[in-house]
Amino acid sequence: MKNLEEFINDKGNRKNSAKTKFDLLIYGVKDAPELFAKYTQEFKEEHYAFDNGNWGIDKNRLTPTELLLPGGIVSKLHIRPDSPLRLVESEGTLLICNNGRILSEFKFLPRPNFWKKTMKNGENPKRYAQMYGLNCLNFSLYSGCEFQDSGNGCKFCSVKATVDKGNPIQVKKSPDKLAEICQMAMDNDFLNYIIVTGGSYIDSDHEFDMHIETIKAIKDHLPWNGRIKGNISMMPPKNTERLKELYDNGVDNPSFNMEVWPHSAFKHFCPGKEKYVGFDHVVDSLKKLTEYYGPGKVWSNFVAGLVPLEDMMDGFRFMAENGIIPGANIYHAEVKSIIGNSTGVIDKNYISRLYSYAAELYSKYNYKPFFDASVLRNSLANEFYEGLL
Repeated sequence: MKNLEEFINDKGNRKNSAKTKFDLLIYGVKDAPELFAKYTQEFKEEHYAFDNGNWGIDKNRLTPTELLLPGGIVSKLHIRPDSPLRLVESEGTLLICNNGRILSEFKFLPRPNFWKKTMKNGENPKRYAQMYGLNCLNFSLYSGCEFQDSGNGCKFCSVKATVDKGNPIQVKKSPDKLAEICQMAMDNDFLNYIIVTGGSYIDSDHEFDMHIETIKAIKDHLPWNGRIKGNISMMPPKNTERLKELYDNGVDNPSFNMEVWPHSAFKHFCPGKEKYVGFDHVVDSLKKLTEYYGPGKVWSNFVAGLVPLEDMMDGFRFMAENGIIPGANIYHAEVKSIIGNSTGVIDKNYISRLYSYAAELYSKYNYKPFFDASVLRNSLANEFYEGLL
């Protein structure tokens, strides 16, 4: 049986792994409580710090957050009772099956080593941060949303229902604690990227201030000589001249995520972002960032499947033409989101055409997709860019 490193380096199976990830992100998998119980000590569990795509699951039961496929491709795990995909074990080998047909082997990703440590004040570091995929440290400055509190949350998001009083997550995180977490992760795990998100504040200037304060606190506790290698994601401040602070403080790839396109869809799906920030201001801020960074460094992410394909492709084209890398996560219905029960499985042809178009744009403008296939767990941008799909 291959160990974890051999499994990651099994490049000959990357095409099949990409195809399997495609199915996993479209259909999710059925619950496998006995299998999960057997391997509880061996997998990195979902800790519900932002969203919840696991239908019919008690959040107190440990459930894996991702699956590792041969060749180092990582897929997010979403549990859906009506999925045709199952996780099974046969003679010690873990398998993904579709109606009895084996799609691929898989392994569970282990818990990050820093989760096994204790913070200076005795707290569990899992309350503050997690690891995305193989090697990306991830945390939110605020695991909440004032847009949702005001009744204007994004319709596809479940953060308010997911992060509740029974959930062991630190909702608001101070820069000094996050600096400690970064040092713990650097000392105990291999880090190749970091993702920092802001949550959603009605006062976007306050959110921006929080980011700058946190960036200054953490950058010397990361392994990149004062750079922030990865993604800082938020809504822009009111004064776009302040965006240069991100560049001056070593942020490699800032992003303001549009989620949907065009303006009418943004207003419908993201009423808080429209009311308190504004579609035009987000677009103008992305353009302003490219003045500091140049083309191919600034990102904007979308949710694939919420609007007609032609509209999504228009948004991708607009971004690419203006020096901004467009990307997308595949929509999955989240528990207790506004549209969670009304949007079913996304059409595979839609997804294939969208990511194929993204790959064409990346090639045309000499862009690269976000991160890589071992980290970008809910997207197929890397797999299409590599020609695996």
